[in-house]
Amino acid sequence: MFDDLRAHFRKAVENFNEELNRDEFLEKTDDLIDTMKNEVTEATSHINALELQISKARDQVAEVGHAAETCYRQAEMAHHIGDTETTTVARQYAEKHEEHVRVLNDKIDALNAEILFLEEEVEEMVEKVEKAGATGVSLSIDSVPSRKHDSISPSK
Repeated sequence: MFDDLRAHFRKAVENFNEELNRDEFLEKTDDLIDTMKNEVTEATSHINALELQISKARDQVAEVGHAAETCYRQAEMAHHIGDTETTTVARQYAEKHEEHVRVLNDKIDALNAEILFLEEEVEEMVEKVEKAGATGVSLSIDSVPSRKHDSISPSK
């Protein structure tokens, strides 16, 4: 008899706790949605920063490419007057500038790839936020993406 009474009491306590936790669950759901909205905002800001890095890298490509052309012109002028040392040095610098242009183009490609990745992630997050907000569907912590915003830092 005491076992039955104890079981009923435990069940009553469980039911009471469930009722108390319903509001807490709604708050947790709202917190998850807010967290997801913040993640969308952060990812969008990160995309904008990456686009700025691409713009700067493109400017550098133009600048360094122009420097390479200048070095090749200097090498050609030095060659015409028979200055082999200046010709050699100018060509070496032109080749270094061309290598720098290749590195910058690789950087631009990597940044573009990261932007595409983040745009897909943002699209997915927005869909989940809209679905959760519109349907009131409960969310799990798995719905919130982990922070994976590693990027290539701009060269200084």
